[in-house]
Amino acid sequence: MTASAMPTRNITRQLLASHSLVGIVFGALIYLICLSGSLAVVADEFEQWERPDAPVVTGAGPALLGLSARNAYSVAKAARLDHAVFLSAPTPEFPRMTALAVDAKGNHREWNLDANGSVVPRAIASWTTFLREHHRTLHVPAPFGIWIVGLIGTSLLASLFSGLLAHRRIIKDAFRLRWGGSKRLANADLHNRIGVWALPFHFIVALTGSLLGLASLIILILAMVAFKGDTNRAVAAIAGAPAIADPRPAPFPNLGAIVRELDRRQPGARVESVQLDDVATRGQQVRLVVAAPGHLTRAEVWSFDGNGRFLGRLGLTDGNVGVRIYGMLVPLHFGTYGGIILKIVYLVLGLGMTTLVATGAQILLARRRDQGRASLRWERVWDGIVWGQPVALLVAALGVLLTAAPALPLYWTVTLAILIASPFVGAIRAVLRIVTAIAAGTLGLLHLAMIRPVSDVGLAIDTMLLVIAAGFLLMIGHRRVRERLPVQPGMAET
Repeated sequence: MTASAMPTRNITRQLLASHSLVGIVFGALIYLICLSGSLAVVADEFEQWERPDAPVVTGAGPALLGLSARNAYSVAKAARLDHAVFLSAPTPEFPRMTALAVDAKGNHREWNLDANGSVVPRAIASWTTFLREHHRTLHVPAPFGIWIVGLIGTSLLASLFSGLLAHRRIIKDAFRLRWGGSKRLANADLHNRIGVWALPFHFIVALTGSLLGLASLIILILAMVAFKGDTNRAVAAIAGAPAIADPRPAPFPNLGAIVRELDRRQPGARVESVQLDDVATRGQQVRLVVAAPGHLTRAEVWSFDGNGRFLGRLGLTDGNVGVRIYGMLVPLHFGTYGGIILKIVYLVLGLGMTTLVATGAQILLARRRDQGRASLRWERVWDGIVWGQPVALLVAALGVLLTAAPALPLYWTVTLAILIASPFVGAIRAVLRIVTAIAAGTLGLLHLAMIRPVSDVGLAIDTMLLVIAAGFLLMIGHRRVRERLPVQPGMAET
């Protein structure tokens, strides 16, 4: 070996060690975030599956938006939650209309609206809500939960970079897959190939997740550096200036007329949501989030005063670079800029990222075993984490379906039970795969039998659950067949 090769190999070993360290410390949390985030991409579809009884609204023109906003404000005022009202208009992907009312202290309440603009009780999709919060905050109180998730995104970025630098043959081995031999080598090839093939996706999702999670901290830093500690000015630089408070009473804004004015300025504009600030006062403002086809930001924000006078646009589509990047974060992170096909692509790539995390820790544990430092219990615990999460999520969904029990306690009860039991169960991976198949099949069949009306989205998800159940059973059967076959020389697992 030449002298020049020694430093290169030492550097590679150090990079591999740092990559392994990042993986083992943050692996479990990253796995939870990646799995829940992959599923959260289709959260709107899960909500329709969970609550198909919510009123379906296929479109909302100026008249219906105006009537719905007025009705929502009346209900919010009666509930003393009339500081701000948010109205989400139906979209092709999510044909529901909802209203959210907030008071000055942040207390809030939600409702559904039907196709006539009438306010009805919110059809609460508790499992879907749990899933969204699981990915966004890990159910840790604000603001710490979202900060933790942001830091996890940052650690995922670090892991991606260290892994990329550690693999010197990354291009040469881009299509190398060694199946049927050493389990460690097969996992390493799968890990490296997923990491290479989908690297742009991994990088974008990790970066945007980190920025979204740490946005409030970034704003605090921006305020200190650029605005002498004034957080209001820092927020205004990104999200636009807030309404100037003027508590004197004023008529409720004519939202229908405002939407027609929008259509005059931008023919064919589709309103996705409405925000009413300081409602029924002279300082009130109306913000319309308008679809922006052809832009990664997916939308633009138009502001009007209470009299319908146009105040300006936020600039998500044509403003300064910072505002445009800010507008791209959510669409790029969740794949909301290309319809259901892009969502499915994001779901598949997200599950690939989840597999990347799972195999990364498995490779590290296998390497320790090869070095004579095996930790069988930790290997079982990791199997419990990887294969236990589908079980926990499915059991939580079953509990919500059968008993309307809160999803969070069910999820954590199952997760902790699996973690406690896994070190003492030799075949923990096989057991959890069987339980996953049973839970997925049961959930799909029960949902088909119990929930009405049956929607296209609901039928698609139930079918997918049955396919997952069948897939896991086939996986188990295939593995048992392989175990009964004679081992070929040089093909034993390590």
